Amino acid sequence: MTSNESAPPTGEANSTHERGTGRQTTLRLAAIPAEQAPPPERGIRVIAVIAVGVMIGVLVWAVSRPIKPSAEPLVWDSIAPPQSTAIHPWRWIVIHHSASRRGNAQIIDHEHLNQRGWDGIGYHFVLGNGVDMPLGRIEGTFRWRLQQHGAHAGALPQQKIYNTDGVGVCVIGNYDNEPVDPYVERRLVELCAQLIDHTPTLSVGRIIGHKDVPGKITACPGQAIDLERLRYLVREELQRRGMTVR
Repeated sequence: MTSNESAPPTGEANSTHERGTGRQTTLRLAAIPAEQAPPPERGIRVIAVIAVGVMIGVLVWAVSRPIKPSAEPLVWDSIAPPQSTAIHPWRWIVIHHSASRRGNAQIIDHEHLNQRGWDGIGYHFVLGNGVDMPLGRIEGTFRWRLQQHGAHAGALPQQKIYNTDGVGVCVIGNYDNEPVDPYVERRLVELCAQLIDHTPTLSVGRIIGHKDVPGKITACPGQAIDLERLRYLVREELQRRGMTVR
């Protein structure tokens, strides 16, 4: 740079020459403080907000969607009590629903322990509907693992035997207001079939609803759980898998 040329102002680009034309083109880029910059156009702001909303929606869906259920049928080893614990001579399988959209064994255990004063969850099994438990998951409670009496049939004298000799199965959901998911129904059928196959004192005809317990005034397990259909499907499952049909 010669002495008669001056440097470009700070924040501005220098002049350049277009090759072959002899013409001089000057590009000036002036630095502007952020607070003085013009606001983005409204359309750009709207697009940005929509994009962020879509991203949040995708993340929520990915986190909250039900876990893909297993296609493998239920096997006895996955629910059997410890080998050192003898199977109680159960006489009934008593089907319940939680009458709530959400729940799991831990939530019910806390409620039964702290609100009802019981020694823990009253059921032997809890079956998930995909909200707080994975869809179709079957959890055996301490009552099943220890082959202890339940606390699910009722407190009247004629109901006591359904607690002592009835396997209480609670399906999460309110089946007065919603249909049963086909996969949940399938898992319930598989559970009942396994219980009957491995408990000589059980039979298909002794699958009952909570409403069938003498003295109970309740719609449990809800009109959407068709007990006649359940018994039919359990009998079919026993026959199909070569299990003991009683």
